[in-house]
Amino acid sequence: MYLKNTSWLLLDRLVRIIGGLFIGIWIARYLGPKNFGILNYALAYVAFFNVFVGLGLNQIVVRELVKYPKLTNYTLGTAFGLKFFGAFLAMIGIYASLFLIQADNVTKLVIFFLTLRMIFQSVDVVDYFFQAKVISKYTVIARSLAFLSSSLLNIYFILNEYSVVYFALSLFIDLLLSALFLLIIYHKNGHVFKQWRFSKKIAINLMKFAWPLALSVFLISIHTKIDQVMIGNMLDIEQVGIYSVAVKLSDAWLFFPAILVSTFMPYFVDLREVDKKLYQYRLIQLYSLMFWMGVFVGLVIMLFGESIISLLFGEVYTNAYMALVFNIWNGIFISQAIARGIWMISENLQIYRLYSNIIVAVLNISINILLIPIYGIAGAAIATLITQFIGTWVISLFWKPIRQSTYDMIKSINPIYLIKFIFKNEQKY
Repeated sequence: MYLKNTSWLLLDRLVRIIGGLFIGIWIARYLGPKNFGILNYALAYVAFFNVFVGLGLNQIVVRELVKYPKLTNYTLGTAFGLKFFGAFLAMIGIYASLFLIQADNVTKLVIFFLTLRMIFQSVDVVDYFFQAKVISKYTVIARSLAFLSSSLLNIYFILNEYSVVYFALSLFIDLLLSALFLLIIYHKNGHVFKQWRFSKKIAINLMKFAWPLALSVFLISIHTKIDQVMIGNMLDIEQVGIYSVAVKLSDAWLFFPAILVSTFMPYFVDLREVDKKLYQYRLIQLYSLMFWMGVFVGLVIMLFGESIISLLFGEVYTNAYMALVFNIWNGIFISQAIARGIWMISENLQIYRLYSNIIVAVLNISINILLIPIYGIAGAAIATLITQFIGTWVISLFWKPIRQSTYDMIKSINPIYLIKFIFKNEQKY
């Protein structure tokens, strides 16, 4: 059951990454750097307010649904109410802020449509229900149908030469259809969303556990999105479009580490209970695999990055090369951090991830302010690389509970761990 469920989730991720990259490339080529910059600036801007919608509820609600199945309608109703109210607050915040930011009317209109999507994110609670029942195929089917529909709509807009505003409308329709399909499938499986009820007691309990996760997600969004907003404000919107190409390409390969970690997670959970020494050794091998995968991808991009950008996105985006070169090396630290997530969850030490994210977010903004005026979009990429390195390998040395895992990550640079992993030569560990 778990393997089948994981297979559906991996399929969903592959379809969205590969399909999204294909459609994204086509949209980028059609819109050009300026309009593509408007779309990505708006996406980054709206992302800061998503914390009010997500509220860090995903894993908490799934856990509560599993623990207290008799309270399902109250848990779902409460989570829906919290997310709906959060979306309402986020929309007010965004629309109020539009009077304060310096942006043209087209950019503000794009932000307007992207903001409207938030209201439909409340229906994600249906996804939490299917996760708790370990039948995520229904969520995958609903979202894949929505993704296919919006992708076809994007192709129609491209072929008929529509403006950038319509591509924001397409993203709005994607979430609208996703919510609609989720509710239909939920109903078809014999459940009635009209039976959901809000409980103040459950709401307080959910938020008590969820707020650290919500804050952590917000800080991560600052770290990953603030550079695009700052580039738009400190340089110009066209540079946002060029930089977004570097970000999309550097992020594209990171689904490999995510898939590997998802696949190995059950193995590591079981191994921890059986042999802790072998468990630690296997983690070092996984860190080593992540490190050397990142090095390989980094070298490929250094050698062929400019040609890849030109081939995929066109000559107008080749100035993204230097930003891509710096951004691609983030993959080493991001993939190792993804792998370390196995250990942190097993040891219940996620709070240190929150501490690190606070420091990294502040550092990232500060370094961006210093480097963007001097080096342009490459400066933003350098800032991200520096803070990713500090967040993964340096800050974690300050706290004793996670210090050993950092030593293990640094130790994994030794290729012998990867060689033994590949050739299964591990008699001594």
